Amino acid sequence: MASTVTMTPTTDLAVGQQRVVAPARRPAVRAVGTLAVLDEPLRLLAELRSAAKDQPAATRAMAPGLLAQHATADWHVQLEAFGIAPQVVTHAFETCRREIWLWVDGDRRWEQLATHLALRVVRRA
Repeated sequence: MASTVTMTPTTDLAVGQQRVVAPARRPAVRAVGTLAVLDEPLRLLAELRSAAKDQPAATRAMAPGLLAQHATADWHVQLEAFGIAPQVVTHAFETCRREIWLWVDGDRRWEQLATHLALRVVRRA
């Protein structure tokens, strides 16, 4: 019988940062460790909101890729250590297009989205 893998956000008390932790691995799934939950990219958010006023469809289409570039830059050391290709991050973020758009539109809190995105990358690795 296969056991289920549950990934939960926890708080790293020594640093005070929220982290996403992959639990002990099961035979069919490779555990990749932890990814720090990203800080909110306020400059990117402002740029996306500005672009969305004139071209909402184009902004909605490009937002996951831009956010994935930001995440890949922040996570590059962790991604290399875990053997996760940048394409995995991009694909995971593309599958969260609606949630990312809700954040751009102001209907989703960053903490919710950032945790969701980190979990999605860990699951797809």
